[in-house]
Amino acid sequence: MLKDIVERPSKPPSAPSAPTPGGAGFPVAVHRSQRPSAFAKARQQQAARQSGQTSKVVGEGKAVDVVPSIGISTTPHNEGVSSQGNLSEMEQVRRSVEVENTRRVEGMSSAEREDEVEELKERFGSGIVDLMRKRKEAREGRSSQVVEAIPASNESGSSSRPFDLTDAHKILDEVSEENRRKLESMNDLERDQEVEELQERFGGKLMDALRKRAEARIASRKGKEREGDGRPADTAPTTRSSDRTSTSSTTAPSIPAKHRPQPRTHPDDPSLSELKAYFPSVPSESSKLAWLQPLPPSTSSSADSQRFDLSGNILSAAEQSELPSHLGLHHHGSSPDLAGYTIHEILYLCRSTVPSQKITMMGLLTKVLRKCKEGKYDDGVMKEIEENESIKKAIDHGVEILAGLSRGIGVIESGVELLYEAVNGSSWTWLDDNQDLDGPARFTPDDKVLSIPFEDVLPRLKELLSIEDGLSIITIWQLVRILRRTTYISKDLCEVICPIISSIIKVQVVAKPWPPMTTTTSSLNRSYPSIEALRLLRDMIVSSRECAEDLVNQGIFEGILKFVVTATWDDEQSNSEYTSYSLQLALEVLKIFTSLGKYGLASNTLTSSSELWIYLGKWVKNTVNKQDSTEEETKLSEGYFKLLEIWITCAIDPHRTTPEHDLTWAQVSAMNYQDEALSILQFSKDYDVLASSLEMLGAWVKGVKINGVRGGEEEKGSLFQGLKETPLESLVLEIAQKDNCGRSDERLLAAAVQVHRLLLSSRGLFSIDTIDRLQAKIPTSSRHLSRYLTYLQYELLSLTVPTLITSEWLSQAFNLFRQFQIGDEPLALDLLDIFLKSDLSSLLPEIKEIGHPDGIQILRPLLQYSILPSSESVIGPHQPTHLYLKATTTLRPPARVESKEKPALPGLPLRGDWFFSPLDELLRSGTSEALQQIPPDWNATEVQITRATLVLAKLLYVNTNGAEGLGSKDRARSILGLMKVHMLEHGQTSSNVVDEVEVFRDNVVSGLMRDLMGLLTTTTMTKNGEEDQEKDGQGQGELEIISIPFLGTGVPFYQFYQDFLQLYESISFSDPLFTQLLLPVLSMDYSRDYRKLIWVDHHSLLKNIRTNLNQVPNIGTMKNYYEPLEKDQEILTSYARAVVSGLINREKNEFIWSIAINHLSGLFWSMDDGDGEGMKEMRVGLMVMILSKGSDDLVRSVLKWNFNDLNLDVSGGVSQGEKEKRSDIVGKLLGERGLKRIEGMI
Repeated sequence: MLKDIVERPSKPPSAPSAPTPGGAGFPVAVHRSQRPSAFAKARQQQAARQSGQTSKVVGEGKAVDVVPSIGISTTPHNEGVSSQGNLSEMEQVRRSVEVENTRRVEGMSSAEREDEVEELKERFGSGIVDLMRKRKEAREGRSSQVVEAIPASNESGSSSRPFDLTDAHKILDEVSEENRRKLESMNDLERDQEVEELQERFGGKLMDALRKRAEARIASRKGKEREGDGRPADTAPTTRSSDRTSTSSTTAPSIPAKHRPQPRTHPDDPSLSELKAYFPSVPSESSKLAWLQPLPPSTSSSADSQRFDLSGNILSAAEQSELPSHLGLHHHGSSPDLAGYTIHEILYLCRSTVPSQKITMMGLLTKVLRKCKEGKYDDGVMKEIEENESIKKAIDHGVEILAGLSRGIGVIESGVELLYEAVNGSSWTWLDDNQDLDGPARFTPDDKVLSIPFEDVLPRLKELLSIEDGLSIITIWQLVRILRRTTYISKDLCEVICPIISSIIKVQVVAKPWPPMTTTTSSLNRSYPSIEALRLLRDMIVSSRECAEDLVNQGIFEGILKFVVTATWDDEQSNSEYTSYSLQLALEVLKIFTSLGKYGLASNTLTSSSELWIYLGKWVKNTVNKQDSTEEETKLSEGYFKLLEIWITCAIDPHRTTPEHDLTWAQVSAMNYQDEALSILQFSKDYDVLASSLEMLGAWVKGVKINGVRGGEEEKGSLFQGLKETPLESLVLEIAQKDNCGRSDERLLAAAVQVHRLLLSSRGLFSIDTIDRLQAKIPTSSRHLSRYLTYLQYELLSLTVPTLITSEWLSQAFNLFRQFQIGDEPLALDLLDIFLKSDLSSLLPEIKEIGHPDGIQILRPLLQYSILPSSESVIGPHQPTHLYLKATTTLRPPARVESKEKPALPGLPLRGDWFFSPLDELLRSGTSEALQQIPPDWNATEVQITRATLVLAKLLYVNTNGAEGLGSKDRARSILGLMKVHMLEHGQTSSNVVDEVEVFRDNVVSGLMRDLMGLLTTTTMTKNGEEDQEKDGQGQGELEIISIPFLGTGVPFYQFYQDFLQLYESISFSDPLFTQLLLPVLSMDYSRDYRKLIWVDHHSLLKNIRTNLNQVPNIGTMKNYYEPLEKDQEILTSYARAVVSGLINREKNEFIWSIAINHLSGLFWSMDDGDGEGMKEMRVGLMVMILSKGSDDLVRSVLKWNFNDLNLDVSGGVSQGEKEKRSDIVGKLLGERGLKRIEGMI
């Protein structure tokens, strides 16, 4: 800081003088009409410059034509004063600054000077130092010439020697030439960037100064050329004293300019002066008209990039060169001669500050992305678009506009359209609002909507969507769709967006006049309420209970009831489009209140707006009686009964609503909605309307049973009589006779059977024959059923619960558990209770050996956890029930991603091995949430839980499916479940506390496991005996796939198997069942790592694997153990070592011995010619080992091995031709010694 303080020289004090009025000051105020305008002044100044007037234009200097002579003062003492007095004000300031700078530099140390130089380089670039050095040399050269002229003038009184500026001009020319080359090497984009950088660094005044300086130089050159045109070429220029203003009281004599030789002109290339003499109209600076000349062919790298027209189509090379410029496809890019825009140029121009250009480029980028997603470009273009990160940059552009960086409506609408396309909005799939999904919504986890920072753009979104008639209909639609998509993906984002929903509904829906003043306008009219905004409101309600309660507290739902009122009006003058739109608005309102009712919210709307619903009920009744009802009318009638079903459910228990007693059963009962439903059943022909009315009756019967006198017997009897008068049973029989039933048919059947079951105490609604026919409609296979067919099966199963559970009923129940989807938790839990509380001892006596007084019911809390993992996160049931109103936290199933690599979470739909889930909790007992949620009085032991789990598995596999029904997946699940029983001992430091024995050695447990293993073993010795199982799958890596839901991706099955094998070594003592579970991974379907683990790494264990062929657990087919032939040299060598050393033999180790012989025989007799030299050498070496060290029985077995039949009897053999072939192979590989060894054996 101290170095910047400079002490300026002090002036001698002067005597004070009286103030004198200044000649200058504030000018006299003159009206603008009385003074010339700025444009007139500019024209006068321009005319003065062109006419060469001697008067100086105000504010400007005049470029000199001749170097002025230098006058020398005869008094050196007064040199400074006279020179300063004769200089212009600008020159005086420049010289004073130069003196000050020189003083400051002299006062600096060398280190400080170096710091200043580095700072200059850092701010202005390394070239600034060279430029300053050249300017300094130029000034010093001029000063030295002046100094040299001073003695001469002292001698002669005046100097006649001219002042030569050759060196200075040379330096300036060099700098100018260097700058010119740099500019020519730049493209337009780089020049614009340099200009912007100069403006940002030095401000706009620098650019104005540079521009004026350039104009002055151009004007100077023009003046010189005009003067040169009026004299002969060989005449030296003369200086007229009248052409310049004297700067000294004594005019110095002129110094003639140094004569420069004129360049010789060629006849074909005349000089500019000659051209001006004969062609005055020729421009004096032809370089400024270079843009009129044809451009040379582009050689930049952008010429190789694909170029697009304004429609997003790719231009061919010919089109790029031949298309005219008036199409708007030529621009100041790196290749201005080529038509079209590269993807890089499009992305760059999307940030243009010119609104029209920005809009055009964003529209073009939108079209390019749309066509890219439609697959209309080849792989090269797609790769280029991906490499430029076009989608990411497009999202960034859209987000910047939404964040408030742009104000123009056109820019905003183009930016929203670009953002909508970039986040893949045009290809979004939505849940069908008119259908019930059979499963959860599925989205990719990297949905691009999540890249939008809603916290930043939310204020701007609220502003845009709250402006009445601000944006176009399509832009509002796109913004609302983006918000809707967000509600499907993230519950947290729903809570972020929720605060702006109220203002959107008020502006885009409630504030719109409805019905409109005229009904003849199109629905695209801006005054129509937004249906998409209503759907956004419903999506927010469905997403979470917190959002629904927040919106209820804001009181926005009363205003939308007006759309229900107008839907019931009968206006004959309105067009069909208006009527359809009105019905759609009313239907959305009904769906919104239906969603609120599933939380127990806003149920008092039924009583507070009772007159509205009375009118709507009458309208529905009249509509149903019509013969030509439209689709919208039918949907509105269906939605009316679904809403009544929800409100009736809320009234069953007033303590379940929010707030409590919001709606009571007495209020609902007084409405007599059951009579409306009966009239609909009498006349309606639409199955969906009939089904919705029956579902409402089902909810009403449930409420009567709880709130009615003596269980509502009187009310149910009255309803039963009313239903008997309807054609319901004949309609059910008609559907039952159909070969293929649709969704509406299944829904109607399920609702009818539910009412029949609820009214069963008042005599059955349908006959036994009708029930039997419906039972026949249920498929017996375990394939996936539709949701309503699942409900029909549940109702029939609940209707026919026998006193003693049969195998047939049990099989249907187990099949039904796999059919339940998210939202069916109440039904699944009810069926689980029916099953667990039934007497199953007749089917499986082992139930009595569980050792617990509750029997199989000890699994209830663990199995309930697998169905409903958390009571704090409950999805609203698809069939409404009053027990779940307050517990419901959301109505939307979580978005799932189809992937076999992700572990399965607890909950519906159940896994195929869901009955083994109690073992999963025991294996994770330290972190199990299920064990933490068990009741305090639950006291089952580990052995008892294992017994009950195996009993449940045996009930499923033995009493329902049988051995023939087990496919490859069921076999793999059983094997994994039995492995889990043994893995209960993994990590245990002591034996079981209760029984002092390992769980798998418990007599009941081991007996149940042997029964299950009996279903998995084969009884035949032929490899073709299990071909019928191929229809269920080949069993390729089934254990690895089946284990993913249990292990997850963090623990591969190979690691689990390693732990299992180590446990076998430590505690098994060659337990036969334990040993059998080691074998499935020896199948050739699995990685060689498993075979290497046993045959190589645990070679000593082979002698303990004493399993016969008929004891091998089989997942796919037996041939999977033998085909394809082994190619791993290390494993083949281990095969040979095991059989030659006698570690395994045919009598004790039948199965693994047959595997070794099979693959060794394949190496010897079926080796391909294409195998490498290493395999050929190993083939010879292993054959030598077996023939030289192996027993005769071993050699004979290898020679006579039959690949088509596992014939272990050496008395058999192969065909005579095969014998000769094998004998030739031995002779070829081993010679006479080999033939002599096998002589008599083959």
